[in-house]
Amino acid sequence: MKQVAAVLMVLIFLLPGPVFADEKIRGKYEVIGDINKLKGVKTIKMLEFFNYSCGHCYRFLETSKKLRTKFKDKLHHKKYPIYWGNQTPYPAKAFYIADELGLEEEFTQELFDTNFKLSINIFQPKVIKFLAREFKIEKEITEGMQSSAISEKTNESLALAKKYKANETPTIIINDVLKVAPSLTKGNVDDMTANLETIFEDILKMQ
Repeated sequence: MKQVAAVLMVLIFLLPGPVFADEKIRGKYEVIGDINKLKGVKTIKMLEFFNYSCGHCYRFLETSKKLRTKFKDKLHHKKYPIYWGNQTPYPAKAFYIADELGLEEEFTQELFDTNFKLSINIFQPKVIKFLAREFKIEKEITEGMQSSAISEKTNESLALAKKYKANETPTIIINDVLKVAPSLTKGNVDDMTANLETIFEDILKMQ
């Protein structure tokens, strides 16, 4: 009996076993890709699909700073503005125009503040034009709204959101393998951010 037990112990420790996400990565998430691709990664690639009328996205605009501060160059955060229903593409286009000018963070903050603090419909072109004047980028915004390249970027955002089934915002895609959304933490964005922090820590430790 002791010999059998000894053999079993050797097999358990020497033979490679399957990788189970729940054993390696703590937190709440949906697996959408090959979990083995996370082994040994040095950089977290976080895609964020957001909407300018989304309160959860507005909160994540602030809480995500904690993630960038903690993980620094180990976290690559790329944002994709999306829209639906009767919403217009103007804020999404403005996002990409401002990004090209190095003003994305400031302009995005202003759009969110205008929507939530002033209760102004930012999906109206006249609102975008007014904010553009405030930022002294009216010419660039006007030209960019007619740009086919900017239109392609907004369409790409929608196509990627559809690909990843980003049916709520913000939807977070991690290294094309894991998916996180507010519903996993009962709509609490602070808990979602803490959840992402735990996930990132465990991914960076995987060997």
